[in-house]
Amino acid sequence: MADLRRRVSHLVSLAERYDVGSRSREGKIIEEMIGVLRDLALDVEEVAVNQAEIEDFLEELDGDLLDVEEEVYNDDEDGMTDFNVEDDDTLMNEELVNDQKEEDASYIALECPLCHQESSYNHRLFSRDGVQLSCPHCGNVIFDSDEDCIIMEESDDEHSFGSYR
Repeated sequence: MADLRRRVSHLVSLAERYDVGSRSREGKIIEEMIGVLRDLALDVEEVAVNQAEIEDFLEELDGDLLDVEEEVYNDDEDGMTDFNVEDDDTLMNEELVNDQKEEDASYIALECPLCHQESSYNHRLFSRDGVQLSCPHCGNVIFDSDEDCIIMEESDDEHSFGSYR
């Protein structure tokens, strides 16, 4: 930044020394270009300062998020067990693989009421407790096993549900 500001200042001093602006039309254009460069250099410097402030804020936010993750996922002091999402997903995936080995898996195709994209889901997921199936395209929840229903359409006021069982 300092180098850019120094170079623009050097151009300004050269233009003043050679009286570029008063000699010709081209000189007036050059003088105006130098003014634009000066304004750009100031704007670039301001953007750099703002970027440094944002980087500091994001670093602080990242540290706070790390503290929250440690509190939520690794709370051994209160007698709670560690919760590891990867282990839970691995266990669920292993169960699905074992289920597929026992018999061929069948899939249920559901259309998302929000984005209207169709996605297929293993039929065994619908019989499990605590499962929410989301549309892979938009993230909208399509099935909630706690509600025991397939979400058919979404309106502003309430959800319309269709019973699965």
